[in-house]
Amino acid sequence: LLARLLALAAAAAARRIPTGGFVAAAPRVRTTPLRRPRTTKAVALAALPTLALYESTSQLINDAGCTAGAAAGAVAWIKVWTTLAERGVIDAKLARKIVHCGSGPLYLLVWRFYSDAALARVVAALVPALNIVKLQKAAQDDNELSRAISRSGDPSEVLGGPYVYTWVLLLAALVAFRTPAAIVAVSQMAVGDGLADIIGRRFGRQKWFCNPEKSYAGSLAFVIGATGASIGLLRWLGFPAPLAPLVAISVICALVEVL
Repeated sequence: LLARLLALAAAAAARRIPTGGFVAAAPRVRTTPLRRPRTTKAVALAALPTLALYESTSQLINDAGCTAGAAAGAVAWIKVWTTLAERGVIDAKLARKIVHCGSGPLYLLVWRFYSDAALARVVAALVPALNIVKLQKAAQDDNELSRAISRSGDPSEVLGGPYVYTWVLLLAALVAFRTPAAIVAVSQMAVGDGLADIIGRRFGRQKWFCNPEKSYAGSLAFVIGATGASIGLLRWLGFPAPLAPLVAISVICALVEVL
């Protein structure tokens, strides 16, 4: 029941995320140098008391390494698709949605490597927390990050879909770290919503009778993508992955997106 409620909440959020999620947009092609926003130290300083309460040094080092790796991986994931879009190898809209599909699941993949320490979830949550700070800074002026995750390059768009997406990841880490509920919810929001847009734009000729902006092909892609991602991530993190319930959750979330 909890997994279904979280999945519905994620799907509802996805309806309001036309541009993708956490750093989920490729930039417009530009030839001028771009400025990178500075990252505040506030989140890191706030985490110091938590780190001091860790059970052992080895666990702390392990979890800190996982967080550093996850943060670096997120930057690399965006950079790959950003570069391809800038060079004209791939359409910018498609690149943005690919980043949207992959950001959440890639973050969840790293969860497997955190220790069993009670505070591991807090250290894991530093990744989306730091990105929330980055998004807040990026919304203040024209910079590389705001151009990368908005459709038009307008910095104000940063505090729309990408901001909500990143908050969902933060809450998933803090409230439901390494649980089936978080896995299924993120799969719906990231992979389901992202694939629905990609497939819907390309093959979505037949539209829903109740929403001419949504297509049957997009909804089918939502169900297949969200279910497949849920199964893969659940098994990766050591959970059973019953097909029928996962399909049912994905169908419900796809219908919520249509409505």
